Amino acid sequence: MTDAVHLPATASSRDRGPALRGLLVAESDRDISVRVEGGTWTFDRNDVVRLTEDRVCAGERQVRVDIRPGATADFTRRMRVDLVDRPITLAPEPSEALDDEELARATLSWATKLRIAERGGATGATFTFRDGINCDSLD
Repeated sequence: MTDAVHLPATASSRDRGPALRGLLVAESDRDISVRVEGGTWTFDRNDVVRLTEDRVCAGERQVRVDIRPGATADFTRRMRVDLVDRPITLAPEPSEALDDEELARATLSWATKLRIAERGGATGATFTFRDGINCDSLD
């Protein structure tokens, strides 16, 4: 197995991905928070290679943030919450499988990771649509 390639934080701009662009919403000695279209990224100050100001408009600071490779960040997003009789939960991400072949590949990958042996004569994954709900299973 090949080890990961770790680029130094001082790599040239060609070796880094594009800078994160957004609105600087918080800055402290420990953290930097930048709001983007889908939510807010919060980085440890030690993971920020460079913070440059794009412009100041109506008191808001538009910035670009370069982070070091391998940085860990928190991402929060704003969501509307309706109060109901059950706990707040997030819906699971939809399946990547859009047809029988993709579902079969996803099922095989899942079964391999869990070391589930394939049974002889079984067709593997199935996909059904019952009562408006998509279901997938191993036969």
